Amino acid sequence: MSEDFALRMKEQGNAFYKEKKYDDALCCWGSALGSLRDKTCPLAITIRSNSIMAYLSSGLYERVVKESTLLLQDDPRHAKSLARRGTARENLATNRGSLATFQQRKEFHNQAVEDMKLCIEILNTEADPGQERLKRECEESLKRLSKLDDEYYTQIAENLDNSINKDKIDSGLRKYLSMNLTPLGEHPRIPKSSMRFEMLAVRLMAALETTQHVTVVNVETGEDVVRSKHLDFCERGKDILNQILTTAAQVPFCLFPATGSNVRCPPITVHLLAFYMRTCLSEKAWKEFKIEEFCEEATKHIISDDMAYAIATHGYSEVQDMHNPLHGHGKSFAQSARGCMPCCFRLTREGCKDWAAGLQQAVHFGKIEGAAFVLNRLLQRIDGKSVVPTMLESDEAGCNTMMHAANDMNSGFSWLSIRMLVHAASFSTVDPTEKEMAVRTVLNKADNFGFTPALASCSLMNQPTMETFAQVGARLYDKKINGKAKTKMMKMQDMIMKQLDSMGEDVANMTRALKATSDELCSYCGRSPEKKLLSCGRCFLAKYCSGACQKKHYKKHKFVCSSAKVDEDLDWFASNVSAPRP
Repeated sequence: MSEDFALRMKEQGNAFYKEKKYDDALCCWGSALGSLRDKTCPLAITIRSNSIMAYLSSGLYERVVKESTLLLQDDPRHAKSLARRGTARENLATNRGSLATFQQRKEFHNQAVEDMKLCIEILNTEADPGQERLKRECEESLKRLSKLDDEYYTQIAENLDNSINKDKIDSGLRKYLSMNLTPLGEHPRIPKSSMRFEMLAVRLMAALETTQHVTVVNVETGEDVVRSKHLDFCERGKDILNQILTTAAQVPFCLFPATGSNVRCPPITVHLLAFYMRTCLSEKAWKEFKIEEFCEEATKHIISDDMAYAIATHGYSEVQDMHNPLHGHGKSFAQSARGCMPCCFRLTREGCKDWAAGLQQAVHFGKIEGAAFVLNRLLQRIDGKSVVPTMLESDEAGCNTMMHAANDMNSGFSWLSIRMLVHAASFSTVDPTEKEMAVRTVLNKADNFGFTPALASCSLMNQPTMETFAQVGARLYDKKINGKAKTKMMKMQDMIMKQLDSMGEDVANMTRALKATSDELCSYCGRSPEKKLLSCGRCFLAKYCSGACQKKHYKKHKFVCSSAKVDEDLDWFASNVSAPRP
């Protein structure tokens, strides 16, 4: 069953790739890979190889190097991965993908040559006529690299280090401002006081993107080429971003993938950063990270408070007109929360109130920016709305927000949607008893047919959501929340469980944890032993019935433990921050 699903998702991803919809293709391939237990089987290798090609087509060269290296550890003679890693390193060396030192460029250069030569050697050994094109591409790459000597890289590095015009400072967000748009001003429905964290996120993004123009001489043509070099503020901004993401990655939040995790990384956007800062950072963390002080120092010459507010809310007359429903844009949050932030804020100013429908659609399609936008507004009690009652509102089919998250099989972000909903429910109240009941209700409320979100994910055989529900303590059925289950529903549940029993140990452990009625469960096997459970020595939250279970579980637990880090991918995250656009 899982292989059939993986094949369907692979073909759908291939179709998206042909249309150059690389994000959609990666979503499909991520779901396909997540459904396979063996990540080294031929089908998994093919899917991973396709994903690498999508990253390469998107210009994410550091990610190509990382994913190719991981694939080559499982299949050392995978020629396509060698060629793609070599191409990525060539781009990094020749300054098309990064701003590196002379030593780094030379290292990329030499590694690219090694990759291309090894790829050609493998292709010659296998003598596969279908790989002639790949062989020619490698040979052409070697020819290009042979023309680049130390003088070329030295001249680039010297220009980057010394030829700096300090009067020409630019930021990606200033492109928004350079359009000379007309600000709408502060709106009573979204006052500045409610947008504090969004405005800080805008300023942090500006600091990450702040650059200085430099002139680089092209050795071959003798022409000047304008390049950009990051200021010190960018490096300090990366450190703060690292601290925020690392905090979000650790227990009890687990809202960002730790380094080494195989789940998909969400786009780092204004509203997701604001959600992290609003709900994950304690007063102690605010003092330690000094986010507000840094943002003020780094961006006061670029963005005023009024500008930061206007950018965070897309509060410009021209932008609002551009996103008018007469031009085909959304008339409700149910339409716009799938990703169009200018429309979301236009609707907010117009008084739109279908917050539940917007949140349902955002999590159903894995649109994390839309989900973060709605949750941030609900946490600010917009229109007097509360988080938990809004999540529990049902659509025409009787499905609430968590049920919609359980039905997300394609985006690769269902794990994050579920955790964001749980965390928002917990954060919405300070009373410990109310917290527990709020989370339990949001996780286990059944629909009109008696299906809970966890049972729905099992019936769909959606392993990523099943695993997340098991981790956050969801249940197949909760009598305290839904009352006594109907006999017909219990028979349906038993039939689904029998189908899942044949899908391996990992799935059996997940379903066992979901079926259990006790809160004292082994974090790995899902059993409730008579003796006292052992606790993880780092986070003290994961519990195990034996040392063997702890050892087996560590491969996954290390990505959500208190020792989880994201710093290895920091440069990639910082370079892929998604700034607001009109």
